[in-house]
Formats: sequence, structure tokens, C-alpha cells
Amino acid sequence: MEPHDEIENVLPPEALFWAMEPFGPPLGEAACSTWDLKRFPDMRVQQAAFDGEPAVPKRDIPQARAMCHTCPLLDGCRRYAQDSRDEHVFLAGETAEERRKKWRKTGEIAKRRRRVAELYALNVPTAIIARLLGHAERSIRSDLYELGKRSHLPPTA
Repeated sequence: MEPHDEIENVLPPEALFWAMEPFGPPLGEAACSTWDLKRFPDMRVQQAAFDGEPAVPKRDIPQARAMCHTCPLLDGCRRYAQDSRDEHVFLAGETAEERRKKWRKTGEIAKRRRRVAELYALNVPTAIIARLLGHAERSIRSDLYELGKRSHLPPTA
């Protein structure tokens, strides 16, 4: 039996999806979603900068970074940038190259812990979380401990 079969009748599919992939692009009005005439001479120039193809990198990247730093969605965008591993676009005030330098095992651990936290919040037993994520149950319990949550669920639940 597959792990998802065990909880299929307990959780709605959307809840499981968002628990496994908790961070998508942030929702709301991002600073980059509207043209900033003061920073970019043309809407296409701004779009190219955020698409990772700045017309004049020495001018456009600092301007895009400044826009990001004023954005109300910056924290969510940072989480998305870390989790998505997008290798092209300008996200959260960083170029793809700048983000690539930060990608390490610690980023993967943080992503797994976010998934564990989301599934745990849905009352999914630790044994099933372990199978869903493909990790040993002791790793999941360690993640819960690090997150400040002690699992009270039985290991075979």
C-alpha cells in the first residue's frame, strides 16, 4: 500500500498537496507586478530584469533589488525562491546566480521540515509522514523536535 493511500480518505487532496508543497509564489500584490516608472524606463525593461534577462545589468539589477526590498510579499517570495530552485528569474532581491550559491543541504532540510510541520498540523501520523517524504521515522521525529513539537503519535499509526 502506498503512503498516500493510507490518508486518502482522511485528508482532502488539496490539503495533502499544500502540505507537501507548502510554498508557491506568494499571493497578493507584489511590487514587481506593476511597472515602476521611477526605476525602469519601460515596462518591457522591468519585465526583462525580473525574467532574469536585464537589458543593462549594472542598472537594472540594483533597481529590481530596490523594488523587492519595498515589497510587502518579500518574506514569502524568499521562501518560494529557496524552495522553487528557479534557475532563471530574479526573485526576492536576488539573481538566479546569487541564489544558486546559497543552495545547500541546509536548504533541503529546511524544506523537508516545512513539509513535516504542514503534515503534522494536519494530524498525519509520523510513520505516514516518513513514508510520504521517503525518510526514516527517526528523522521525522528529529524534525518535529527541532521544530519544537514533540510527536505524541504512535510510530505505527
